[in-house]
Amino acid sequence: MPEESGKPAAAPNILIVDDTPANLDLLSGMLKERHYKIRAAISGKLALQAAANEPPDLILLDVNMPEMNGYEVCARLKKDEKLKDVPVIFLSALSETNDKVKAFQAGGVDYVTKPFQIEEILARVETHLTLKAAREYLKDKHRFLEYTFSRFVSPQVVEAMKERPIDELLKMERREITVVFADLRGFTSLASELPPEEVQETLNSFLEVMVAGVQAGGGMLDKFLGDGFVALFGAPFRQKDHALRALNTAIAMQQEHRLWMSRRLAAGLPCKPLGIGAATGETVVGAYGTHNRMEYTALGHVVNLASRLCGAAGAGEILTTPFTFEAARREAGTGAGQDFLWFLTKGKMQFKNIQEAVEVISVTPERKVYG
Repeated sequence: MPEESGKPAAAPNILIVDDTPANLDLLSGMLKERHYKIRAAISGKLALQAAANEPPDLILLDVNMPEMNGYEVCARLKKDEKLKDVPVIFLSALSETNDKVKAFQAGGVDYVTKPFQIEEILARVETHLTLKAAREYLKDKHRFLEYTFSRFVSPQVVEAMKERPIDELLKMERREITVVFADLRGFTSLASELPPEEVQETLNSFLEVMVAGVQAGGGMLDKFLGDGFVALFGAPFRQKDHALRALNTAIAMQQEHRLWMSRRLAAGLPCKPLGIGAATGETVVGAYGTHNRMEYTALGHVVNLASRLCGAAGAGEILTTPFTFEAARREAGTGAGQDFLWFLTKGKMQFKNIQEAVEVISVTPERKVYG
């Protein structure tokens, strides 16, 4: 059997339903030789109870049975939320087209006429178990994407991601992106003076506004960092205008944050100003971690630089580099001599763990970069 994480995969669980003991014995013996886990039921009622107690991976179902025929059993299974996706293969001596149509209308996936060949039964069982595994893989992929990304990107992006191979989204690869760090100035000291409930309320309120801003700008929220967060532009989807998007989003976030502070101050609630750092460059993006816990993120010098710029930013300030600034200018289609946005060159700064001094630009959060 296939293995995952060093553990053998569980054998598929097959429920055989037939009121003739000889048929049950024949099918059970044949399938056990293929190492399937087999259960048997001699009536429709017992079959429904057995399926409800332990949902099988596949059901082989006779049509002609007393009290409840196979069509009714299948129809009831399909109405049960836990059992509706279990494939049902009908086995019957009835060979008329109408009988087969009724089976498919009841929800069956296949129909085998008695007397059957053992090889045919095995082939059909293996085919439908493979199809079921493929469907479950797609469901797991969608659940993974929704769990991993739905809190960090817009619902539209999650839906688009479902259409792509999961390996394409999660593999580590080199890519130029723009990384944005943002956090509240002076919140650590404020938090030490507040009750835990007020700290939580303040951060939740702040992050609600910020996450909405990141999503509106087409970015992905990478992670929360206490009273701040990291956002990526250009991952998981490639964006030709990631620098432009990042600066526009940073400007919009500062504007929204000022409104948020005004509302908080008017209501007598705690708040602190925001500092933002943005840097563009080549990173390694993708998923890494262990077999049972993975994280999608960006790694590299640019991530560290964006963090240092954020740490150096003053209250209400956005710090970036000439490389990011010029990339956004190109993406906006704005010439060097044209009005682009208000900015101030702050000269070179030396940052921890970064060898060379970095030229730093302060972007005025008064208006967006228009393209």
